[in-house]
Amino acid sequence: MKASVKPINPPTARPAQLRGKDSATLGFLAFSCLLAFSVELYFVLHFRTIHHQDDVVATLFSIYGDGDRTYYGQGDVYLPFALETLNIYVTQVLNLLLGWAILRDRPWRYPLQLTVASYLSYSVILYFWHAHAAGYPDMPVHDAWSYFIFYAPNLPWLLGNLWMGCAAFRVITTHLGCTRPRDEDSGDPAAPALRQAR
Repeated sequence: MKASVKPINPPTARPAQLRGKDSATLGFLAFSCLLAFSVELYFVLHFRTIHHQDDVVATLFSIYGDGDRTYYGQGDVYLPFALETLNIYVTQVLNLLLGWAILRDRPWRYPLQLTVASYLSYSVILYFWHAHAAGYPDMPVHDAWSYFIFYAPNLPWLLGNLWMGCAAFRVITTHLGCTRPRDEDSGDPAAPALRQAR
C-alpha cells in the first residue's frame, strides 16, 4: 500500500483561541493605540501651549520635559509634533490593519508586522542616537534622573517592536525554509546525479 504524502503547507483550521504570541502582539498594539489616541493626541493638539496647561496629562509631559523639553512646549517643538502626527495618523492605521490581519489569520500579516516593527524600532533608535550625538541639547539638566526619564518611557516601544519584528522574521524564514523546492524540481539536471553520488 502506498504511503500518503503530506503536503508541505497543509490547510489548517482557524484555532478556537489565539496563539500566545498573537495575543501578546494584539495587546501591545492595543496599548500603542490607546496611548496614541490619548496622551500623544493631547500633545499634538496642545504642543505649543502645553506648558501653560495644568491638567494631569500636561503634568506628565512636564515630568518628561526633564529629559526632552521639546515635549513640554520649549525649543524646537515642531520636530516632536511631526513625529507624533505621523505616529497617530499613519502608524496607528497600520497597527489597526495589522490587528485585523491577525484576527482574520491573513498570511500577509507577517510581512506587514515585520515592516511596521522595523521602522518603529529604527525611529526610536534614531531618536536616541540623535539626542546622544548632539549632546542632549534639549535636556535642561544632565543628571541621572534626566537620562532615566528620557530613555525609560521610550523603551516599551523599542523593545516591543523589536520583539514583534523578530517574531515575524522567524515565521517568514521558517516558512521559506519549508517551501524550498526539492532538487528534482529545481531545474538543475545534475541535481539527482549529485544526490546519488553522495
